[in-house]
Amino acid sequence: MRNIFLITKREYLERVRSRAFLIMTIFIPALMLAMTAGPVLLATRARGGPKHLVVAVTDRQTGDLIREELEKRHIDPASSLNGTSEAPRFQVEVDTNVSEAERAALVEKVKTGVVGGVIWASDEALAVNKATFISRDVSNLADQELVRQDLSRAAHKLALQKKGLNDTEIAAALKPLDVETVNPRGGAPSNPLAAFLAPFAMAMIMYVTVLLYGINVMRAVLDEKTSRVMEVMLSTVTAREMMIGKIAGVGAAGLTQVGIWAAAGGIFSAQGLSMMAGAKMFRGMVTPELAICFPVFFLLGFTLFSTMYAAVGAMANSEQETQQLQFLVAMPLIASVIVLMQVLQNPSTPLGVWASLFPFTAPLIMFTRIALDPTAVPVWQIILSIVLLVLTIYGLAILCGRIYRVGILMYGKKPTVPEIVKWIKYA
Repeated sequence: MRNIFLITKREYLERVRSRAFLIMTIFIPALMLAMTAGPVLLATRARGGPKHLVVAVTDRQTGDLIREELEKRHIDPASSLNGTSEAPRFQVEVDTNVSEAERAALVEKVKTGVVGGVIWASDEALAVNKATFISRDVSNLADQELVRQDLSRAAHKLALQKKGLNDTEIAAALKPLDVETVNPRGGAPSNPLAAFLAPFAMAMIMYVTVLLYGINVMRAVLDEKTSRVMEVMLSTVTAREMMIGKIAGVGAAGLTQVGIWAAAGGIFSAQGLSMMAGAKMFRGMVTPELAICFPVFFLLGFTLFSTMYAAVGAMANSEQETQQLQFLVAMPLIASVIVLMQVLQNPSTPLGVWASLFPFTAPLIMFTRIALDPTAVPVWQIILSIVLLVLTIYGLAILCGRIYRVGILMYGKKPTVPEIVKWIKYA
């Protein structure tokens, strides 16, 4: 154990103290911030305030009704940067001249940029539930959807007013139905958005991290093999101790970096989420079950695949050879993501159950099933999945340890299946 600890400490400190680690640790959060805040800032600066719209209608009452809907304070993602959660999106002017000459004049104003857009909603158009939105920003789907929703609501209000309903009755009639999603087993309310986003996001984090830092383990083994450092180290430690220490050290460095990124991401997004009116939709995303299961399956999955990546690094003699061999290790991860898409829709299918028990897909799939609905997964399946994972890791550690023991001292010869079988027997 002392040798394993020393190797782990060396691998960890060597990577954490490197300039590349520092650059990547700072660069990734900066890139995340630029990718999320950059487009919003550019859009805000380009917008330069509320968009000026002209509503062409036959009578003033209809125009005022449409203007009231359009000038409501819509949620604006960019407004969170200014310390507010909502901002007026449109500034509306009502025009009761619906002649063809006026339409041509308004279109010309849109062309020259004098107004941001024109909504043509004459009585003839509204009678057949139609309206025309004239805008140069035809690719701005957000504005188009807001205009569509507000015009529809204004048309509904207008129709109800003609039926003799007052404002209170109209507001009650147009109030959206509040549908509560309830877990059929426990009866406790659940968050549909959280039930989908939490497992998907954490599964992707698990997939990317295992893939990225598993490859780092492989490259670390290959670098020391090609530099002949292995030959010196094997005089004081065993091959198995070296493999375990390297996996633990590189993995700890990777987890440190991921932890820093996660903390930075939480800091960058906390203020915006707290200010957004829809932030309540994100509450309850991280449940106690997720907080317990994520590290368990993450560490088991990382150990499983890192062990195989270490064996690949020991077998190969160059980066070109690792490119060919590492695909065999990545195949179960790719298969897990493919199955994951099906499990997110229906976690209780036979495919999802068997994939959550199969050790090479279990880290992602079992975690996803638990995250979607903990009460739907029998406890015996969770225990069996963990036991099978532990036994598989133990078996792979013995198998890959034998490959590692012989492979790290083999140079200049491409590994073949018969050769690898011989290594396992001789070791």
